[in-house]
Amino acid sequence: MLKQTREEYRLTQAETAKRLNMARQTYLDLEYGKTQPRLDTLLALSTLFNKSVAYFAGEHPSLDGFDTMELFAELQQRYTK
Repeated sequence: MLKQTREEYRLTQAETAKRLNMARQTYLDLEYGKTQPRLDTLLALSTLFNKSVAYFAGEHPSLDGFDTMELFAELQQRYTK
């Protein structure tokens, strides 16, 4: 699904990784299903491809598996410097 969406936007894997501010290998692991995206990555994918977070969450549309407090702390640390 992620590969198909990326191709619809005519982006390479490297371009997509750069726009998501992540290493190409990290993006490849997401695209090939080796890792599950974190909530901040889901938000970035949603923004980049103009799709809902649930679209990229796949089998976990409720996002129950994500530690939102951990994400909040990380985002707060990242953006309040």
